[in-house]
Amino acid sequence: MLKTIKFRNFKSLRDFNISLKQINVFVGPNNAGKSTILDAFRVLSVALNVGRRRNPSVLSIGRENPSGWEIPETLLPISLSNIHTDYDPSDTWIEFTLDSGKKVRLTFYENARCIMTIPETPKLGGLSQFRRVFPDILNSFPTLGPLEEEEDVLSDDYVERWKNSRRTHRLFRNIWYRQESVFPTFRHLVESTWPGMSIEPPILHGYAPPRLAMFCREGRIDREIYWAGFGFQVWLQLLTHLIMSELATTLIVDEPEIYLHPDLQHKIFSLLRASGKQIVLATHSAEIVNEAEHDEVVLINRSHRSGRRVEDIEGLQEALFSIGSGQNIHLARLSKGKKILFLEGQDYRLLKRFAAKCSLRALADEVSITVVPIGGFTQKDKISNAAWTFQKVLRANISIAAVLDRDYRCDEEIRELMQTVRQAVPDFHVLGAKEIENYLLVPTAMARATQERAREGGAQGLDEGGVRCLLDKITKMSKSHVSGQIIAHRMNYFAGSSKLDFPHFRRRGIESGRLGLTSKW
Repeated sequence: MLKTIKFRNFKSLRDFNISLKQINVFVGPNNAGKSTILDAFRVLSVALNVGRRRNPSVLSIGRENPSGWEIPETLLPISLSNIHTDYDPSDTWIEFTLDSGKKVRLTFYENARCIMTIPETPKLGGLSQFRRVFPDILNSFPTLGPLEEEEDVLSDDYVERWKNSRRTHRLFRNIWYRQESVFPTFRHLVESTWPGMSIEPPILHGYAPPRLAMFCREGRIDREIYWAGFGFQVWLQLLTHLIMSELATTLIVDEPEIYLHPDLQHKIFSLLRASGKQIVLATHSAEIVNEAEHDEVVLINRSHRSGRRVEDIEGLQEALFSIGSGQNIHLARLSKGKKILFLEGQDYRLLKRFAAKCSLRALADEVSITVVPIGGFTQKDKISNAAWTFQKVLRANISIAAVLDRDYRCDEEIRELMQTVRQAVPDFHVLGAKEIENYLLVPTAMARATQERAREGGAQGLDEGGVRCLLDKITKMSKSHVSGQIIAHRMNYFAGSSKLDFPHFRRRGIESGRLGLTSKW
């Protein structure tokens, strides 16, 4: 899998780098550099194919004689005429780093020369070693368009060179004319993703020269695919590239949303994710951005030094604005998932980690849940009001839940609060501990963490007993303050209650030993 890519004076990217993950959705305004980045991946794909077929040779480049591969311009899917930033060819290169740490550099010189070298590896063996070191296979989905009305039978070399380029929509019938063995798989995928439609393999028709025709079937009516809608034509091409990518480890996809209904945009992104491959996708689609998780979206702006990966839902909103969408991400998520979760402050960041550990993906990814920060008990009425608004005013069936900190409140206050709020919000909860962070104070886990950290630095960590002693020492210093807070909150609650019962209060006891000063505080 590819981990990073660095650009130097490559087209509009003067000095730019990107860190990659399993799923990478590039967004940004027009002319931000997204297509330039995808072009770099296309060149890498060709260069790696050359490296798998030919041994490196000693090259003559000025006064240097590096070992590498000269990539023929005729194989490249992009033009090299405008490859250098500001037409300065003195230092133009792209460097890719794999998860293994190995690097591949593509350097572009004058006279349309493209050279692939392996930095930090002075001598690389034969083809088998190259294939072991660089097992990644890239397959590119170009920007797609409507099919040609007529398609001549083209040469194998021409189809092979341009099948992953922007000319691919002119070669669709030719591609399947050469892929009879996997056509049944293609037909099944078409039928399962576009109900009511089927597809037939291409056939020759006419003379001098013969041309290719390809028919689709809807109901009992056959028609040439040129007469189908543009959305269906593009969908056929997307499925074609997906099937042809079986051996690929990384898929490069450029604006798959063109001509597609929003439902199909969601569907193609789901198919790409389900492939299990690394995905590098450029898009202007708000539907795809909404479908992605936060950290899968990367904001591209060539005026910056690097691509910026989105960290939270506010960053996702910024990503939508960058592609010209006025969509409100909170309302979109709410409309899609119909779930709201009220939490105090930044508790969701920690709750997401708990959810991920427990494999609760919907909560961990925040894809179908709208999280609303709230200021604690003083804002509890807003939770009830929100439930009333959705149910009575908007007539919307929205599931509402809330989790608040306990703070220093007594059991009686918590019970009263639960009875009151749960009439409107059944899924209203108060933590048993003072704060959500208290659930991290597990001596066994803390001891293991200190020991692992200590091993990294060659030191000695604490055992469970040592952690407990340390916690007791820290909490002992706060005991008086915590006791006072608990007593004050309890007295304030009963002072404002019509059921004031000081004998009852005295029976409950106010001494710290009977106020529940346990680990939950």
